[in-house]
Amino acid sequence: MHLDFPDQHTPRYADFEIGGVSDETMREGGERALFGADDARKLLLVEALAAAGIRDIDLGSGIAEPVFLRRCLDAKFVLGRLPAATHFAFNMTLQTWEPLTSALAADVPRDYLADISVSLGMIEIGQSENLLERVHERLAQAGVHRFRASILNAFSGDVDEEQYLFIDEQISRCRQLGIDLVRINDSTGTLLPHATAVLAANLVHDNPDMQFYLHGHDDRGLGTANSLISVMHGFQIVEGGVGGFGNRAGLPLLEALARIFQERGITVATGALDVEGLTKAAAVAEDVFMVVPDVYRPISGMLVENENAGIVNVPDHLGVRRSVEYFLNPIGLFPRTVHQMLTRAGVPTDRLDEDFVERVCGRLRSHMEGAHYQEKRARFTQLLDEIRDFYTGIVRLDDVQRAALEELQTTPRVLDRVTG
Repeated sequence: MHLDFPDQHTPRYADFEIGGVSDETMREGGERALFGADDARKLLLVEALAAAGIRDIDLGSGIAEPVFLRRCLDAKFVLGRLPAATHFAFNMTLQTWEPLTSALAADVPRDYLADISVSLGMIEIGQSENLLERVHERLAQAGVHRFRASILNAFSGDVDEEQYLFIDEQISRCRQLGIDLVRINDSTGTLLPHATAVLAANLVHDNPDMQFYLHGHDDRGLGTANSLISVMHGFQIVEGGVGGFGNRAGLPLLEALARIFQERGITVATGALDVEGLTKAAAVAEDVFMVVPDVYRPISGMLVENENAGIVNVPDHLGVRRSVEYFLNPIGLFPRTVHQMLTRAGVPTDRLDEDFVERVCGRLRSHMEGAHYQEKRARFTQLLDEIRDFYTGIVRLDDVQRAALEELQTTPRVLDRVTG
């Protein structure tokens, strides 16, 4: 049976405040990076996020990431390169906690550990053996004081009562440990907005002592919409990545959410978000993780503000003011439009007879459809081939076996034990 809204639930669509914004660009962008990323460039991305107003940054979940976490904390406390309010989270699952806990204790000073949050994921693993509780205790002994938890879900569009009871059970376990910040994962990106609304409304209604945010993957193109809906129905924090960086199809687009917040009067308690700064950070992320730019991505795509000057643009027709760079292509090459362009450029009207305008259009058409097009087509084909070639050489599972075989060949005694 599907959930319904709690009695007297009232959504908030404008003019409200949320507690904060959690950025996942660093963690999930790093997880998705096919060829890795170096720490110097990653620090530049952290600085770009902080400059854009992001104050909660999840840095990673890899075995080497505690070293980078230390570098970021040094940049904040020692070098003053990051705002004092910048807070870092480190993500670990209950499948990877042992090596990561050891790495945190070894690479991050105890006073730094007191300043970060550890986000615990897959908390349902080992529930009968109280694994979550034991990991929490071990990290607390190491010096971690702040925790958040992440609950995995494989939603199928809607949320039924059985799923809700599972989530509620995990929340109760978090509450007993004093964890009051819980992330609800749409782990497969299949949650639909109407179900997000119902889920958020019920969780906030039933757990007034907790704070929630949605980890909304974009597998169905609904990540940004789901995150927006979640805060409109009570969640206190929004999460995403600049440029939508995240695993598989990505995460909610932070710059789009920031623009919507501006338009709807939705404020962030930790400070305003800078849409232009987030757009710049998205470009930095593409460079750091070696991702070909998405030129028509909403808000931050490099060509998203380009519009055809030769056809009727509906926003222009409606009088909507926005930043636009006009271009012209063969589809928009109308004599009337060219006449208007030349008039606005100050060409005397007595020169703009029909024959002259037609000749101008012919000259433009010859340029567009002739050598210019052929040159761009050839370069595009070359670029596409280079991109395809660039994204080869990804380390696959076969490479793991190959590395093991190579290692066995260099250590004969190990090989003898394996073969008997």
